[in-house]
Amino acid sequence: MQVHNTLGNKKEELIPEKKGLIRMYVCGPTVYGPAHIGHARTYIAFDVIRRYLEYKGYKVKLVINITDVHDDMIAEANKQNTTIFELGDRFTKQFFEDMKALHIKPASVYPRVTQEIDAIIETIKLLYDKGYAYETKDGVYYDISKFAEYGKLSGIKPSKSITGTRVKTDKYEKKKVQDFALWKKAKPNEPYWESPWGEGRPGWHIECSTMSSKYLGLPIDIHGGAVDLIFPHHENEIAQSEAAYDVKPFVKYWLHTGFLDIAGQKMSKSLGNFITVPELLAKYNARVFRFFIATKHYRSRIDFSEEAMKHAENTLARLNDFIQRLYEVELAGKSLAVEPILSKARQEFELAMDNDFNAPKAWSAIFALETEVNKLMNENKLTKSGALRVIEFLKEIDSIFAVLSFEKKMPDLNEEERRLIALRDKLRKEKRFEEADKIREQLASRGIILIDTPQGTKWRKAR
Repeated sequence: MQVHNTLGNKKEELIPEKKGLIRMYVCGPTVYGPAHIGHARTYIAFDVIRRYLEYKGYKVKLVINITDVHDDMIAEANKQNTTIFELGDRFTKQFFEDMKALHIKPASVYPRVTQEIDAIIETIKLLYDKGYAYETKDGVYYDISKFAEYGKLSGIKPSKSITGTRVKTDKYEKKKVQDFALWKKAKPNEPYWESPWGEGRPGWHIECSTMSSKYLGLPIDIHGGAVDLIFPHHENEIAQSEAAYDVKPFVKYWLHTGFLDIAGQKMSKSLGNFITVPELLAKYNARVFRFFIATKHYRSRIDFSEEAMKHAENTLARLNDFIQRLYEVELAGKSLAVEPILSKARQEFELAMDNDFNAPKAWSAIFALETEVNKLMNENKLTKSGALRVIEFLKEIDSIFAVLSFEKKMPDLNEEERRLIALRDKLRKEKRFEEADKIREQLASRGIILIDTPQGTKWRKAR
């Protein structure tokens, strides 16, 4: 398997530190509000990656952190006249509900910052004692001049960079503007914990260094997140972790998801195109959105729109109709005709996914399978055993994507509809095709699609 490593900006063979085990860390939410669909894109993408690794036989230990103390949380809690603890509990619960609704498998561990303060303080002490950190009136800062390789992930040179952080920049006696906070001393009406440097709370970046190493060990095989976390968050994680824990590399493979735009524009509250996951799920089927994301390359920039979702809905409905048609095959015999098609589809699918999880090309193999098997059905060459083999294969593929429906639909025609189908068959035998076509149209208006086969008339409900 080849993965695109952001560190070095090239594809590399995936070789885990421990045979058969992938230790994976994905940056989680800051829980001061509901997740938006950009977050959902990242978590779905890494869910697909995790599921494919499991499909390939790996055991995956996945850690996703919960940031429940942060500048944004404090501001929002004050705005709502509540505490960060109540706010964090409320939106952590919302996050788990959203992930379940999107059919995302639970992580192995979800550590919360407020429950890991002691471990975070120990990491800061390691950096302080080794001379990588210094104390000011405002807090404890990481001195990036002490880490010679700072910038190796992002390519951003410290001399030319700005802080680039979503956290409010502190200016109290910092040696360099790019130095970042490890510990922030408490200000009035802020939550705080005791530390060797006085009452305060962790900076943003230090939590991921601490929790990833605590729950996964080092080095981590895969560290994931959205592309906007490369700098400064992931850059700072490397500087902290490699300095504190004397390990290089801290992470073997850095994987980053691309941006999600809304109808060609960057999503933002100021543009009025900000969509939360609950808002998404109130309007769209979760599997349709998953399919929309899962058919794109995880590193690509994608555009969410009504048209894109409609296309995803129609394509997914077609695949589910294909599955229903497979259930209806009754021809006896062995499945010889379908075996070469399945073998080719699996080979092409895995070749694509093994190449940096190339989902678009992998789905092309599934669509080609659909075309070939439909041709066999149309020519009355697909046996029931062959149809079941195709369904079995699609279930394996869907263990990765979690988008298809395998519930066998039971016939539910009423007496009049059955009478009309029988009358149409009689008219066709009598070559009264114009009258037969009128019955087809009449049934279509009721959402019943007729399919003429060598075994007689089949039907399905329109979606």
